[in-house]
Amino acid sequence: MALNALHTRHHPGVRRGFHSILLPVNTAQPELPWDMLDLAARLATERRSAIVLLAFTEVPLWEEMDAELPEVDERVQEMAKQARAIAGRYGVGVHVTAPRTRQPADLVLAEAKRRRAELIVLGATGHRRGTVAALLSDPVARRVAEEPGLRTMFVKPPEAAA
Repeated sequence: MALNALHTRHHPGVRRGFHSILLPVNTAQPELPWDMLDLAARLATERRSAIVLLAFTEVPLWEEMDAELPEVDERVQEMAKQARAIAGRYGVGVHVTAPRTRQPADLVLAEAKRRRAELIVLGATGHRRGTVAALLSDPVARRVAEEPGLRTMFVKPPEAAA
């Protein structure tokens, strides 16, 4: 349904289509949100766009930003492999970036601006995204959605969509 609404929505002065789609994902999530990636890949196919998977790691204040985290590096590699497999079915390329941050919302907004992302596909970015309540209470999703001039699309978790 959201996809159809996107097709029919016209805004004066706003170009239709997306040349870049940003998909922020917290590396603390137990699995790659395949539903979000699948939707982004379908949109990218229609619009001949690229997907940027922003696989961020939130570092607590008591830890050093540059501490070695081999489990996170392995997690990012696995996410990248899965993302490329899903998007590859649609003939879409995925660029993966894996920064560390203490302020995920600021990171997402800065990356969107730097890459001139025309759409940010969001779900809950915390450790769990399995409920609509998690999405509604997610501080990163809320902060990004409040930013003027950015297109954001929220994706319900599969359990909530049924």
